[in-house]
Amino acid sequence: MSRRWRRSALVAAVAAALLPWIEIAAAPAGISSRDIAGEPPHYGASEVAEVPNEAAIVRRLWSPGLDNGDNPQGLAAFGGAIWIATYRSDSVDQHRGPCRVYRLDPQTGYVAGKFAVPMPCGHAGGLATAGDGTLYVADTHTLFATNLDGEAGNLRSWPLGPGLVGALAASAKGTIWIGTYREDGQGRLYRFDAAMLTALPNGAPLNAAQSSAQLAIPSYAQGAAFDRDGGLWVSRSDTHWGELGRLDPASGAVTSRYAIAPGTEGIAYDGMRLWAVSEAGARHSYDHFWAPLVLPFYPLVYALDPARLR
Repeated sequence: MSRRWRRSALVAAVAAALLPWIEIAAAPAGISSRDIAGEPPHYGASEVAEVPNEAAIVRRLWSPGLDNGDNPQGLAAFGGAIWIATYRSDSVDQHRGPCRVYRLDPQTGYVAGKFAVPMPCGHAGGLATAGDGTLYVADTHTLFATNLDGEAGNLRSWPLGPGLVGALAASAKGTIWIGTYREDGQGRLYRFDAAMLTALPNGAPLNAAQSSAQLAIPSYAQGAAFDRDGGLWVSRSDTHWGELGRLDPASGAVTSRYAIAPGTEGIAYDGMRLWAVSEAGARHSYDHFWAPLVLPFYPLVYALDPARLR
């Protein structure tokens, strides 16, 4: 996420100025808030927005920490739980804040655990695991790691070197991927072997040259995930739109595209379903009188059945 909320603030100012003279249509209503699992926020609409590919959505949970201003970004699915990385924001122009990782029960949507990620984390854009019990948190400028077999929250960290930005992350067996976000062209995914990261001293810089592979990814990339067949899925979004694309990992060519919920950030496979999280309707952007007039409300963690995507 970057310039999107500045654009939303501009739209809001225009909407407020024109409100006495024109009627602005709100986003079409969708699922009732009462039918979504988890802890609903104490702000927002009674229904979440209708989004593309509703028929492919098989589970909906409230994103955690919404009332606290926690803005969801990264997502990982493993150990029978859904993990969400957030940063706290109190205004539409605040893009960094205290980071937190939540563990959600995928059935009830309730928080089963959480821990804070210390400074310098300010924008926890990605979560990933290499299947070894370690959870990686990708901040814009720093990669953090915690062993979930021990005490969660006891973290190691490595500052990211030149050209390496932790805007998103993806899980794979024995490796993790860290990706960059760009609006003016392609971003890149960098693969790092878990064994190398385990051996890397705490506090040592992590550089692109230490990656074992690189892949080009589309502009506006917010999340990435590998399916059981090795296909790479990339989520792209802005405030008012979302897209899910499947890429050929060898060439980077996009083989299919699907419209999805606006504001979609991190994605991950749990073996069968593709989980995603949307920041559309996070408190820092939506807790204003003008928000329902110009912004979609969909601050959800949701699961997709890829076979139903159209």
